[in-house]
Amino acid sequence: MTAPTTDAESGLQGRLQGRLHGRSELGVAALLAVIAIVIAVDTANIRHTAINAGVMGPQVVPTIIAIGLGLCAIALAISVLRGGHADAEDGEDIDLTQKAHWPTVFGLGGLILVFALTMDFLGFVIGSALLFYGSALLLGSRRFIWALVIGILLAVGTFYGFVLGLGINLPAGLLTGIL
Repeated sequence: MTAPTTDAESGLQGRLQGRLHGRSELGVAALLAVIAIVIAVDTANIRHTAINAGVMGPQVVPTIIAIGLGLCAIALAISVLRGGHADAEDGEDIDLTQKAHWPTVFGLGGLILVFALTMDFLGFVIGSALLFYGSALLLGSRRFIWALVIGILLAVGTFYGFVLGLGINLPAGLLTGIL
């Protein structure tokens, strides 16, 4: 049995809900602000060494990103508090009244976890190809061979883009000596 509420309690609760109704974008603004603060703090802790001393230094780009995120958070918060809000998604081919399909969500999360745990052993190319292939199947693709071919091409292209283009070594795993 619930206790009866007084008019003052229900009035206060109603006013609070009225003010916050339709303002969920404030959560996004707060998230942007938190990310900007984390990036700014991490950027301030970057040490200058002879290796990374250059014209711009290692702090310039993260500082620009932190400032941009902070400005976006402020602009979004001001817009929402002035009554602005995003329009509902009308052009999508999804039914917004349906709930999430949790087996797919957890399946994708499991694939990402398995990818992270097996990347050193399998290597980036095999792990990424399997991650793409499994994701395509979980999301409803029935073109099995085509999804596998695209996954392999994307994985190999990304691997060589990082290794040759950026000079970042990714684990080759089972394909060590072949790639």
